[in-house]
Amino acid sequence: MKMILIILMIVTGYFVEPPVATTLVYPPFGHCMGIYRAGTEQLSMLLGGLVRFDNTQGLACVKLDDWDDAGSGDDDELAVYGVNSGTGNIIYNANMYTLGLYGENGSGPDELMHPHGIAADPSGLVLVADTGNRRVVILRRSGSRLIPEGVLHGEFQEPWDVALDGTGSIYVTDRAGDRLYIYSSVADTLREIVEIDSPTGVDAVRGERWFHSEEEFAVVITENASSIVKLAEGEIIAEASLADCGGYFFNYPAIDFWGNVWVTDSISCCVHKFTDNMDYICSFGSEGSGDREFYSPTGLAIWKRFGQVFVGEEEGARYFWIGADFIDVSIEPSGRGLRIEGRLTEYAIVDAMIYNGEGEPVFRLAEGRYPAGDFHAEWDGITTRGIQLPGGDYSIEVVIQPVYSSKGYFSKTFTEEFTMDLLAIELQQGG
Repeated sequence: MKMILIILMIVTGYFVEPPVATTLVYPPFGHCMGIYRAGTEQLSMLLGGLVRFDNTQGLACVKLDDWDDAGSGDDDELAVYGVNSGTGNIIYNANMYTLGLYGENGSGPDELMHPHGIAADPSGLVLVADTGNRRVVILRRSGSRLIPEGVLHGEFQEPWDVALDGTGSIYVTDRAGDRLYIYSSVADTLREIVEIDSPTGVDAVRGERWFHSEEEFAVVITENASSIVKLAEGEIIAEASLADCGGYFFNYPAIDFWGNVWVTDSISCCVHKFTDNMDYICSFGSEGSGDREFYSPTGLAIWKRFGQVFVGEEEGARYFWIGADFIDVSIEPSGRGLRIEGRLTEYAIVDAMIYNGEGEPVFRLAEGRYPAGDFHAEWDGITTRGIQLPGGDYSIEVVIQPVYSSKGYFSKTFTEEFTMDLLAIELQQGG
């Protein structure tokens, strides 16, 4: 009989996640002078009490050609448009210091009735889903003013949202008509029609300047705000439901630079995030008026180049940058070493290092850029020099950093101590 000695590594320890969620982060003071939320008081101060927030709906943001000075540092200065459905207004920044106001309740050429979605492009084109008047209004920016230029061709029953892609194509959802209309331009009269159940929010990418690939697709909220589908060439290729994210009501979607899909949930008071394959990543926010809290968030807009995010809510709007987080993290034994598992909420730079009890680095688990979604790394208990480490106390440090504008301003560090014990097991073997 032979005696065989097997050495196993027993790992005890687990990650304690930092309590502050960082899927979205606030810009630094120097960027926005500490102003990252606009409420009723700010609106009254800037517009002299002419209007109040009343049923905020769609949002759009864009870098205007007229504001783009070559060689200057103004690339993150955006025009932001928000729909105030209850009063039939569009609220927007007339310049970088004052707000502008367009429209009022009515059916005239410069009036709107219960509008919902809005879209804009760098040339100054602005499109509004004028739901109550069953039309999509075409506006053109002229300096600090919005000028009506007519309506989009079509007979809509309940136009709900509108989106523009990088080629100038226009996407209009008609909730009561169960259709998504796709136009090649504002002059197009032969639009494409996609049959879809009660569509509301929509966003699309094609020919985008600030997008990581040449993929073309649209995302549409459908089935009475309970599902969000990804469409390519008029066919559904992926989808997600409220059950996938624990949500209650999908409002408006937005696609970021990496193709991740964000969607507001006005009842859960949060923003849900999915990969470009519609796999659930995380949810951000809860009900309230504090940091990282929302009251009935609806409108959503993302400037893809820098990861700037605007969220409309019941009595105002929030401004964020896309950050990064590492959630649902655990470490488990794996053979003679360990395995780390978790989920990245954003495409991120990751540096994961193992240290011994004296604080000396012994092995780098991960280094580089990783996409949003499931993350894992394994270690066999051997140092970079090929030496099997003895049992004892160790620690893991994981540092993540987003790749948008927040890079350099924000990073997040996870640390956890653990113990490795060597367990000798004697096995009997014949022969």
